[in-house]
Amino acid sequence: MSLIRICALFVYLLAPIAHTSDVPSIIHSISLQNETQIPEKYRWDGGLPLVAKCCSVNEVFLKSDDGPAKCVSWNDSSTKYFSPFFSKFNLTGMLVPGDEYPEFLAFVGIPCDRMYTLEPEEDEEDKYYLLLNGSIFAPRINYAPTMLMPGKDYCMEIVPEQGLMVFVCFQEETAPIADARVIIYACGLLISVPFFILTIAAYVITPRLRDVHGKALCHYCGCLTVAFSTLSITQLASSQFPFEVCVSMAFVIQFSFVACFFWLNVMCIETWSLVRHHVNHRSYRKIQSKKLFFYYSIWAWGTSAILILVSMVMDLSPTIPMTYVKPAFGSDSCWFKSDAEAMPYFYVPIGLLLLSNTTLFIITAIKISRYQQELALRRLARNQHSDREDQRLFRRIKRTFVVCLVLFFLMGLNWMMELVSWWAGPLEWSAFDLVNALQGVIVFGLFVLRKPVRNFVWHRIQKLRGIHTVEPNVGSMDLALLPVINGDSLPRQTVVQ
Repeated sequence: MSLIRICALFVYLLAPIAHTSDVPSIIHSISLQNETQIPEKYRWDGGLPLVAKCCSVNEVFLKSDDGPAKCVSWNDSSTKYFSPFFSKFNLTGMLVPGDEYPEFLAFVGIPCDRMYTLEPEEDEEDKYYLLLNGSIFAPRINYAPTMLMPGKDYCMEIVPEQGLMVFVCFQEETAPIADARVIIYACGLLISVPFFILTIAAYVITPRLRDVHGKALCHYCGCLTVAFSTLSITQLASSQFPFEVCVSMAFVIQFSFVACFFWLNVMCIETWSLVRHHVNHRSYRKIQSKKLFFYYSIWAWGTSAILILVSMVMDLSPTIPMTYVKPAFGSDSCWFKSDAEAMPYFYVPIGLLLLSNTTLFIITAIKISRYQQELALRRLARNQHSDREDQRLFRRIKRTFVVCLVLFFLMGLNWMMELVSWWAGPLEWSAFDLVNALQGVIVFGLFVLRKPVRNFVWHRIQKLRGIHTVEPNVGSMDLALLPVINGDSLPRQTVVQ
């Protein structure tokens, strides 16, 4: 069986793409100008192949030195008859060699004003296959698989002394002008970038903030820095990029956004772990923070890398049949061709992460509510100093939970609206888009400008400048919420005893 496939592939590679014959074929012509429906007896699925022919029957395309090419009558016996070579698809989706057909249907007419010719003998990128339904499959034209439709994108004709040639319409080059909403959104993205960088810098220079949660926040901000920078550039000037650059930027945007959602999931897991261990009166860490962060990194970066590799294989591999759902980056913009292509590679993974985060927050909120009631009853019954300290600590834990919840809604709400839009149809979410674009400003305010983080960062900046200042005294409760990586975290239960 494998030998047969190899032989078929060999024949397929050697098969001619365009062909002219010494024997005239019966051509049933339909003019494009009349916009006539194809009669039932002429349809290709009824037995007749279809092709787009530039000139009428018994006419050829003659190039002139002083003007554009024209269709002229030609009776030179040295010129062969119009007889293209039709290729077929088998059930596996692979091209198999076809043959000449003694009778076929032709759409007659030149579909556009500006055209160029395909020269597969000289350029491998121009290789093409005329299919039975009249469309031309070009695996590598414009560096991406392309399907040219008859009577719209191409026509074929005999050119004296050159043979049968394919003339492809130039795509209309319209300089897209970004509307005001796109410009505002892109500017919002660019405004957020320096605030993400400042947040990362604040946590990097401050040892007290470099716990697991802080390092996850830095990776989250780093992913959004790359995603927002690249997305804003493509929003403003995607039409100016070559195809290869456009596709590369699409992969970068996809990877950055997916990775940032995984790091948001890490922060949700860490917040849930913080509350669960405190409520259950256990030590916060049963594993060293460095090893725990290593596991988190495998989960966030590893899963994102696997997803992007699958997208690259599906989009770039020529062996994947066209019947499969491909990302089709660069077809219309530096992103997925449509929501249908984005669904398996972007919306589904993000939707699952949003569902996971929502579940974690619901469980955490239930634990907080129940434990808060327990603390209230304990204080009424005993009113000991440890109970009051435990309440103070738990209020700080709730603030941490609320901050992460706000971050989740900032990042998740806009993409939830995207999922709703994909499911229910196009919707306008301009306000959510603007809030999402300014996320860097909000993250900086939540995670840097709030106390005690602001005091730690300012003390560290003064120390780096050589100015001696007293280190902020935030008390044992806040220290329990800000474990350092020098050694392991302080046990949570030691604070509440």
